[in-house]
Amino acid sequence: MRYTAIIALAVAALPLAAQSSADMLAKAQECIKTVKAQVAPDARQAVYDIKAYHNNDGSLVVGGEMSDSTALKATVKALAEAGVDYADSIRLMPYDQWAQVRISAASLRTAGRHSAEMATQAVMGTPVRVLHKDSEWWRVQTPDGYIAWVPSSSVVAKTPEQMTAWRGAKRFIVTSPYQTRAYTSPTAKSLRDVVTDLVNGCIVTVPGNEVHVEHGRVGIELPDGRTAFANVDDLTPIETWAAQNFDPDRILDIAYSMEGTPYLWGGTSTKALDCSGLAKVSYYANGLILMRDASQQALTGKRIEAANWRSCRPGDLLFFGNARTGKVTHVAIYDHDGNYVHSSGRVKRNSVDPESESYLTTPFLHAVRIAGNEETPGITRARNHPWYF
Repeated sequence: MRYTAIIALAVAALPLAAQSSADMLAKAQECIKTVKAQVAPDARQAVYDIKAYHNNDGSLVVGGEMSDSTALKATVKALAEAGVDYADSIRLMPYDQWAQVRISAASLRTAGRHSAEMATQAVMGTPVRVLHKDSEWWRVQTPDGYIAWVPSSSVVAKTPEQMTAWRGAKRFIVTSPYQTRAYTSPTAKSLRDVVTDLVNGCIVTVPGNEVHVEHGRVGIELPDGRTAFANVDDLTPIETWAAQNFDPDRILDIAYSMEGTPYLWGGTSTKALDCSGLAKVSYYANGLILMRDASQQALTGKRIEAANWRSCRPGDLLFFGNARTGKVTHVAIYDHDGNYVHSSGRVKRNSVDPESESYLTTPFLHAVRIAGNEETPGITRARNHPWYF
């Protein structure tokens, strides 16, 4: 009788143990879901590949990888508050691995293969945080927070010490609106004497931190150590560029200088660009770093309702899309009297005024004002970005 009672108690306890294990797994999964929604909702800006599961021995494991230490702290805190007992197998992606773009415009993709969709671009000298390395593709994060894959041949690895030295070095940024060339010598002119092309926003250093100008060209060093000579009039000391205050004329001048430039999905250089790329490139010329995509840019700055478009000022961003859902699919840069410049097929001009001959019927959703809202979420002055200075 005693043995029968013991067996009965043991059998009765099995479902409870299984239920307890299932409850703990469910708690962990709910914590992960909640934290992701709170601190890492946008996969374009953060890696949060975390899962809770039972190991072969039945123990609960929380594992995976994430890119943000804030998300890690939030995850650990949430699990502790929920009383979840687990084995920690979470990997935080490194914060001390860096690289710089070594070509005039590097194409970054949604996956580590050339056939993957192009997500964005980064121009020469742009500092990027390296999250993961394969032999041919590196997963990186750009200064605006965007995460994508870049061919390893398009970047050059940098140590933290090298990046610190770079931030303190004498540097130039290309401010010419038009693509230019750097040559092997101050007087070289031959087509075969070109070292590299350069586009607006490229950052180069000065060999030995000593500026040397000869025949209108200045000696420069590229991120991968190559040296060349570029037209001094095409370059500006990076401190001067970064010290700019908001200048709508500067923004619009750069945008208009690209009129006729072809549309390229994912493009963010003056060679070819998409709609949000035009906004990024134009604002970057004014020393401001915007978010990558139109849907992200639409959530920044001060909102102006579509009905109030006559109160828009030069440099405001206009957003278009689905009138029923409010989904943003396009962005333009406002000029005056309803006129704007945007990239749609090519960089061109149109109007938000229904009475204008250049009016487009794509639903206008709202505008945002960047001016006066610098250093609010999604709008960063390069001079205050720790990756640059």
